[in-house]
Amino acid sequence: MIGLAGFVGVEASLRFGAAFGRAWFALGLPRTRRVLEQLDAAFPDRTAAEREGWAREVFEHLGQGLSELILLSGRHRAFILDRVEVEGLEHLERAQAEAGGMGAVVIGPHLGNWELAAAKLAELGVSVSGVYRDARQPALQRAILRVRSATAPVLSEKSDPIQYIAMGRLAGVQFVRALKSGRSVLALLDQHARAGEGLLVPFFGRPASTRFGPLKLADRAGSPVLLAFARRRPDRRRHVLTIHPALQLAPGASEDEEVLRQNLERVTAELEAEIRTSPGQWIWTHRRWREPAQSDAAD
Repeated sequence: MIGLAGFVGVEASLRFGAAFGRAWFALGLPRTRRVLEQLDAAFPDRTAAEREGWAREVFEHLGQGLSELILLSGRHRAFILDRVEVEGLEHLERAQAEAGGMGAVVIGPHLGNWELAAAKLAELGVSVSGVYRDARQPALQRAILRVRSATAPVLSEKSDPIQYIAMGRLAGVQFVRALKSGRSVLALLDQHARAGEGLLVPFFGRPASTRFGPLKLADRAGSPVLLAFARRRPDRRRHVLTIHPALQLAPGASEDEEVLRQNLERVTAELEAEIRTSPGQWIWTHRRWREPAQSDAAD
């Protein structure tokens, strides 16, 4: 797929990706109904036509995003990243300087093409570590990491501009170690958290299990927390990553669960507000709201 995308070119690949997404939605293939149901629940005050339009956009956006991710691994990588603009990088630099060179925790949602945003930061020379959940199949996981970084990233190599932290037993240690070495850690907090990993906080008017680890570890390490949001421009080709100033969160989240919940509710409300401005660019294919019995079920 990488070779084919490189041969046909950027524009043809993006047109194919968008068409593939539209066809997926039109044919009612897997997860189409889930997207419509979750949009209905999240936006009961909007018309059915609006919600259906957003659902179609979700799949078109995902199709283009897949094409961009494939193109990112081939000879068009520089061209694709040149289409990503970063606003507010000075906020990240200031927060790290005020923290004595400590890395920052940068939190965002699965909005826009977040993969391109992380790669763009690395291209600009920002040392970053990304938190991810293992795909369970080693070969698939290696392929995903290769596509994301166009390298074979190894966490222990400090020279790598972008590294990855797999969620699991050692994630907390690696997370704090990355911050103390001056690396900013990117974490997405808008997906369902498994039992023991999250707290129930409001999200689009319903309680949702939300991961608290990044906020707890940021407090423990004394690192600043910033919000960042990626969006696809109206031309459907260019992107912007907007980094906001450091949040003034309540201290003590690593020791007091109520403080942690308060901070998590604030961050989640900020993420929701941004998603509401571009509903068609969020990953509604994910089963965000689950019953307790479904907590650890595969998505």
